[in-house]
Amino acid sequence: MNNRIIIFMFFSFLLQLNNISCNYTLCSLVTNEDAILTYCKNGSDCYIKNANNSPYSSIICVCKKFKENYFAGPDCSIRIPLHYKIMKNNDVLNTSWIEDLLKLNTWKNDENRVGKICVNPQCN
Repeated sequence: MNNRIIIFMFFSFLLQLNNISCNYTLCSLVTNEDAILTYCKNGSDCYIKNANNSPYSSIICVCKKFKENYFAGPDCSIRIPLHYKIMKNNDVLNTSWIEDLLKLNTWKNDENRVGKICVNPQCN
């Protein structure tokens, strides 16, 4: 294929992507309406999405994750606890079979240095 045709097709594709892309703007930069600014809960970030300058917009919440829990749902109001459990050395296999065969990176299986972390549902 001719290089000019490939370049033309590439730029045409980029222009099409630009037409369907959505703009996300921090809510606080768009409005000071209290109902909008307080929609996203638990310290989540609030964004307003406007697709192709449509008369309609939507609010998007980017939920936070903390050490003990994370938040979910459209307004980040659902609290989900994180369950951690560090397993014993026999249960921790962080190397591939070839590493084990060649005895490479054995530190990855050392229970004092590395552990298996289970996150929801709770580890058995």
